[in-house]
Parts: sequence; C-alpha cells; structure tokens
Amino acid sequence: MFKNQQNATQVCEKDDGVGRRPDGGGNVEASRNRNAQRSVRLLEEALTLLIAEKPYDKITVSDITRRADLNRGTFYAHFDSVDQLMRQTMDDLTEKVSASIDPLVTNSFFQDPMPFLRQISDFVCDNLALTRKLVDNDRLGPFLGALMDRIERHLHDIARSEDPEGGNFPLETVDFLLGGIRNAYASWLEGAYGNEGIDDLNQSLCAFIKAIGVVLGQRKSERTAAAGADAADGADGA
Repeated sequence: MFKNQQNATQVCEKDDGVGRRPDGGGNVEASRNRNAQRSVRLLEEALTLLIAEKPYDKITVSDITRRADLNRGTFYAHFDSVDQLMRQTMDDLTEKVSASIDPLVTNSFFQDPMPFLRQISDFVCDNLALTRKLVDNDRLGPFLGALMDRIERHLHDIARSEDPEGGNFPLETVDFLLGGIRNAYASWLEGAYGNEGIDDLNQSLCAFIKAIGVVLGQRKSERTAAAGADAADGADGA
C-alpha cells in the first residue's frame, strides 16, 4: 500500500461536528486527499503505459514521473520504489477487473459462461500490449495468478453453498477449469493458436465449460436419485 493513504470518502461522509473543523480544515483535508489520490492514479497509469512499451527492469522513477507529468518528490511522497508502485498498481488492477467479473461468477456459470469469458477477453483486447507483458514477464505474472485466485475462491464459495458435501460440484473441477482458462488465454496471447480470434477462443472455452456443466448436472441427478432410492428402501424396511 502507498504511504500516508487517507480515506477521502470517510472524511466527506462525516458531519460538520466530526469531519469538519469550524475553521474549514475539513475541506482542506479532503482536498489534500483528492490531490493525493489523483497523483497516485496518474503514477499508476504512467507505469501501466510504460510496462506496455518497454522492459519492466528498464523503467525508472524519472520515466514514470515524466510520463505522469509529476515531480520526483510527489512520487516519493507515496512510494519508496518502482517495485512498490508496481505492486500497488497490480493490486488495484486486480481489484478493478475482479469487481467487473465477480457478479458474473454465479451458480449458473456452467450453463452460461459467455458473459464471464467476454469480460475477460474485453480486458485482454483493450489492454493487449499490457497483458502480453504480464504473461511474458515473470515479475508481473502474479497479477494473472491473483485474478484467477480470486475467481477461484468465488467459485469455491458457490460450490460449498450449492453442494456442502462436494459430491456434485467437486472443487478440483473448479481448479482444473480455471487453470485451463488461464493457460488458454496465455497461449492465445503468445500466438500459439495461429490466426484464431479471441471470439473463436471464447466459443471453444464456452463449449468446454458447458460440457463440464452437463456432466456435473448428470452427476447431481444420479446422486439425487440414489439418495431417493435409499430413502425409499429405508421406508420399506421400516
């Protein structure tokens, strides 16, 4: 996290007796917070653009401040190093992408995964140079891992709520599936699929996910039927 971060929203939400001093100090503090947030946003945007243009190891503080049109003092008021800015940028990027994806990861995911896949592919295509660098660079690769880990946790929660015993919706299936999706997009970015477009990739992944959904649905039906038969046998025996 960057240093001296304040929560401007909390300051603005407080009433005059708590969040604002009679001398107008609350307004000054809120303005400082907004300026700090703007500076951090500009630094993150500058780093993101630079990552897409040149090797990460070659990016300097001067490169970033020049691109952001800020001075070095502003940089060091928030970050100790390029690496710290990079970690903050990747955390914020993960949060942003995850926030748009989370609502799409529901218990109907296996019946209609295309909205989820389109959201992923839209981000990839809108940030093509950046995502290629994220895939290729060992130091930046954890961004993709963090994003998929968050989606994985969300699907795990759904699986546990839908099927506490784990028989119909095994977690290893979720892990296998998400690993495949991540590797498929990475391979596409690397050109492993030739001239295949992103829409073609999405269609293939969608068909694969739906097929898994069919198998899981059949498995659930079989277990439900077996449970019903056991209950009936028990009633007859009584």
